[in-house]
Amino acid sequence: MNFRQLESFRAVMSYGSVTQAAEAMRISQPAVSRLISDLEATLGLRLFERKHGRLRPTSEAHLLFQESNTAFSGLARLREAATSLRELKRGRIRIASETVYSEGFMPHLAAAYHVKHKEVRMELDTGPSSHIPGWIAETWYDLGLVVLPVPQTEVSVRFLRRQSALCAVPLDHMLSGKSVIKIEEFAGERFIAAVATTPFRVFVDRAFKNAGIEVDVRLEARTQHGILTLVGAGAGIALVDPCVAVGECSERVKFISVEPAIHWDIALVLPKVRLPSLICLDFVEYITKNAEKYFSR
Repeated sequence: MNFRQLESFRAVMSYGSVTQAAEAMRISQPAVSRLISDLEATLGLRLFERKHGRLRPTSEAHLLFQESNTAFSGLARLREAATSLRELKRGRIRIASETVYSEGFMPHLAAAYHVKHKEVRMELDTGPSSHIPGWIAETWYDLGLVVLPVPQTEVSVRFLRRQSALCAVPLDHMLSGKSVIKIEEFAGERFIAAVATTPFRVFVDRAFKNAGIEVDVRLEARTQHGILTLVGAGAGIALVDPCVAVGECSERVKFISVEPAIHWDIALVLPKVRLPSLICLDFVEYITKNAEKYFSR
């Protein structure tokens, strides 16, 4: 028994004639009759009595029609689900983000995206950039946001943007009146650094080394928001990602550009072993289009 045979049977039962069933299915009357005959042969049941060129359903046909309602209602729901997926109305996106971007940037864009895609389920998780590509390669998550470079070859990498560090200083600090701070001015200042295992510490240490200066590291914190809290409390100055320049701690801190600029690149990563869903790809495009707008604040 195949789907087309069952569909023709249901059409004849619903419309009461082969002629109308053929019109509804957009096939010829002989084709409908042949499908019905094939279904009877497959099932070993007589479903219709043929009198004067008309088909009259047997008792078995009525019972089979009732049983088929459940199956076809399930198929109808399946069609609706497929249509919703195609039209980006439903789906699920599991996201793993470098910590600093999981506390502002990613939730902000996810919430804005969700306004127009209310049936889409989104899971936001956080982790270090060194681990996220591996999680993506194993398809634990559908999408990752990381600081480059990415050593994993089993993921697709889509460059998102280049970040330039800002100097965060307490409002009463002697450097707070400046519009630009030269990297040489960090020498001798109490400096709050990211812990050694974070990518941000690598970029900052490299910049200081290239400039030939040593900084007085008094405190270290794992997260950028933790660093900013320490700066706001007057514990020292720091170099931070621009995304932390918005929030409650930022009201107690002045953010100043640095020369020469200290850069790092961020990117989106997707698994290679499995094609991303349509809704995931649409969200990737949404992030790409709106990232600049977010950071321009």
